[in-house]
Amino acid sequence: LNKNVIRTCLCGIKNISNIKQYSSRTRDVEKSQELTESSVNQTLDKISSKYKIFKDSDSVEIPDDYEAQYKYPGLVEEEEPKVHDPFEGLNLERGTTGVFEIEDLVEVLERENSQDIFVAALPEHLEYVDYICIVTAKSYRHMQAVAEFVKKVYKRKRNENDIIPRIEGESSRDWMAIDLGNIALHIFSKEARPKYDLESLWAVGCEFDAEYNKEDPIVEMLERHSIYLKDLKPAR
Repeated sequence: LNKNVIRTCLCGIKNISNIKQYSSRTRDVEKSQELTESSVNQTLDKISSKYKIFKDSDSVEIPDDYEAQYKYPGLVEEEEPKVHDPFEGLNLERGTTGVFEIEDLVEVLERENSQDIFVAALPEHLEYVDYICIVTAKSYRHMQAVAEFVKKVYKRKRNENDIIPRIEGESSRDWMAIDLGNIALHIFSKEARPKYDLESLWAVGCEFDAEYNKEDPIVEMLERHSIYLKDLKPAR
């Protein structure tokens, strides 16, 4: 035989063996893939028997207003942020007996979390104010906040002829007072209020007020000396 023919036959035999080897490897890969898929399916079956599997197709579409706003501008109205109004719900009309009626002032004091609100009506012959109002604050900052808020509401309610009141004792940590014209407001700390006890002074009268009737050592001394000197007569 010709050498070229023999060489060609040998190359063909090598190619056939390579093809057989490739096809066998391909079958092995396909078998391994089949085994892998079957094992995955078995695993999924086991999981599905214990747990519920959720798919994207089962999900419910939730509309997003912000997303719709960007996709379709003009369809969604943007809500304006709400601004807190500290005077909301309060009566901002001027009273008849004064800038504040006592009921309006008590409502303002309750809004500011004032404690132990005391109100006493004064008799007309005193010609001082119509009401005395006493409250307790939780701290010095709370005293300031109550006094400032009462003053702000007063400014909203007043007429042009009403004088804006001053906060007396503004630097004191025990007591502040505001003369509202028809009402005298006293704001005390927890420690100072029982010490001054204005409730007893204005509710039952000075003759029953222990602080008012407390003996003064100087007055007692002068009275005692006046007793010693009462029998003395001027020299001639």
